[in-house]
Amino acid sequence: MASSELRKRKMEEYEMQLFSFHSRAVYATLKSIVSERILSTIEKMCQTIEKTYKLNSENLTVLKTNQKNLETTYFKGAMPHLKNIENIVNKYVAVPSNVLLEEDKYQRIQYNDTEFENINQRLEDLQQRAKNATILNTVLKEELQTLDQFPISEESVNKMCNVVENLTCSDVNENIYQLLEDYKQFSTSLFDTTQITTKIKYNTVDNLKCKEFDLSTL
Repeated sequence: MASSELRKRKMEEYEMQLFSFHSRAVYATLKSIVSERILSTIEKMCQTIEKTYKLNSENLTVLKTNQKNLETTYFKGAMPHLKNIENIVNKYVAVPSNVLLEEDKYQRIQYNDTEFENINQRLEDLQQRAKNATILNTVLKEELQTLDQFPISEESVNKMCNVVENLTCSDVNENIYQLLEDYKQFSTSLFDTTQITTKIKYNTVDNLKCKEFDLSTL
């Protein structure tokens, strides 16, 4: 129901663009004309009866009640005809599906789901680039404002460049190498997990072949 109503409203928008009116408005106008004609006819008939027979207040009340009932009956009887009128209006006040307005010519090109997703992705990329450009422009403006507040002359810049170029740095390669060697020795002594035996502890001479004895067994 909601989808059909939405489709109907879209068609009405297109009819408004092409005709400057839409089918719902035409039907509402015709329905209003029919309703006014029914009410006017019944009103004139009741007035004629009242004047012709010079009704008293009691009969006049009965006449008014019958007038309301007659209006209801006529409106109920007119409903099928109004439905036919609505169908005719919808048939003739409509824009064919193959008709496009000049500003809607681009709708001739139809895209599948994949192409539509690609177009959306390109649109998002362009929007992101535009956003980044806006941010960059804002930052550049702030930088320019800062430079305007603290102007730096070309002479000052040249002096700073000369100072940087004339800086002499000692050769630190040798110091770095020595630092690495010291670190290796320190880490070895600190984290070495080799178990120090009695033989290693007291036989400090390299490659000295000694035999261990248990003194308690001697």
